[in-house]
Amino acid sequence: MSGKSHLRSLRESTERFFFAEESPYGLALVRMCLPTVALIPMIRRFFRVRELYSADGCPQQLAELFGNGRLLPELPGPVAAALYGLMLFALICGVFGFRTRLSFLVGGLLYIYFNMLDAIGTMTKYSVIASHVLLILAISNAGAVWSVDAVLRRRKCTDGTAAFPVRVPVWPARLIQILFAAIYFGAAITKVQTPEFFSGEQMRYWLVSNWNWPNPIGEMMALSPAFLMISSYITVVWEVTFPFLAWRPLGRYAALGIGAAFHIMTIFSLGLWIFPFICTTCYLAFLQEGDIAAIRILLRRLRLQFHWAGMPRILTASLLEQRPAMVPLAGIWVLAAIVAVVGSVEADYRLDVYGIRRHGAPMALPLMDATVARQMINSRSALREKDKYFSFDIGSMVMAGQLANRRSQFETGDVIIAQCNLNPPHEDLWVECVIQDEQDRVIDVAGQFVTRDQLFAKFSYLTADKLIPGRYWVVLKSSGQEVSRRPFELSGDAAVERPEDGMLAN
Repeated sequence: MSGKSHLRSLRESTERFFFAEESPYGLALVRMCLPTVALIPMIRRFFRVRELYSADGCPQQLAELFGNGRLLPELPGPVAAALYGLMLFALICGVFGFRTRLSFLVGGLLYIYFNMLDAIGTMTKYSVIASHVLLILAISNAGAVWSVDAVLRRRKCTDGTAAFPVRVPVWPARLIQILFAAIYFGAAITKVQTPEFFSGEQMRYWLVSNWNWPNPIGEMMALSPAFLMISSYITVVWEVTFPFLAWRPLGRYAALGIGAAFHIMTIFSLGLWIFPFICTTCYLAFLQEGDIAAIRILLRRLRLQFHWAGMPRILTASLLEQRPAMVPLAGIWVLAAIVAVVGSVEADYRLDVYGIRRHGAPMALPLMDATVARQMINSRSALREKDKYFSFDIGSMVMAGQLANRRSQFETGDVIIAQCNLNPPHEDLWVECVIQDEQDRVIDVAGQFVTRDQLFAKFSYLTADKLIPGRYWVVLKSSGQEVSRRPFELSGDAAVERPEDGMLAN
């Protein structure tokens, strides 16, 4: 009997989790914010539709990268431009909530189609997330509140029920929440199997790269190995615990707060822009009715007025009400979509990317310089030895196998740790670390092999063994060539007397 009661309780709690009814304010915010962010790069690519997404250009389909050939049809340039314009129109209608489900069904499917046509540039992590969320919005009631559809429905209703907020099952919001829980948990599992992430090496290379947008703060953060290692562990712990905290009364504030801070920091540290905003806008699906009520009370106390935010949908609804009674709303949507399609085809014709209209034939490709071409195909120029190394520092503390601090002042008896980090890929190397005094006399030499799978090497010295107070250099050599050097000063009482006749103390 207890087993049956437990099973019944589990079933009831699962039903409440997915089918409890609430006003879909969180979904409405996702509906307005996420497509707006996703449209930013897609609108910028409108001027290159023929190149990226049509048979007249050079699309690289996702299936091709996995050796499965071209599964999707590659359409002529005008047709691709027409569908692209339809996608933009549909997603904009979804933002305003006009024929919401139809808009997201059409816009979401076309968004996935164009992303899969250009797996090199268009398809990214954020576009994959956005694709899933757009499909969830297409089967949800995201247009039940704060939308053109909601305004029209409220004005059409005459029995007084429009005064009450619409309540619908919460399962579409739960799907978005579960999606992010799975994303973070899967990312944590991947990181756990990557030792270079916990040592901070991966993060360091991301921070100093400018693959996205400039990130000067990231370059400063890369100089603190201890901070990178601590951040790595915090990130993994947060990703693992996110699914267990996201639906707890207090835990979700911690999980979502840390997540929002993490994604916002990637703007300044990694130069990302679209990805963090895609993720943070999806966090709005976690908002509940009580959260919206609390936000409204806070805005009233701060005397902030946002009634103007609803003016676009109200004005749009007023214009739609002026249509003839015999014309359905779906007809208006289709008519506007046709205008967007025709306008997109005309814009593609006017842009004339390949110069066919202006020159009567496609523009000829400029001939590449033969020397540059040979260098790109098979460069035989030897890589400089110092270019194989990312950094060289000295300190006294190690965390997770990495040098955690930088020092240039040491006391007699301290342990000096020198560490070099290498740029992958590299061949097997013989690396030496040499200690020299102010007169460049060699005090000590240590060497080790660094195999091609290693990204760093460490050398340790006990100052009390061979050094007396004074100024020294730690010199890094690779294949007999000096790569870098770091100065340090040793103070304290001399443990060993230095010979006066110039003899070396090793």
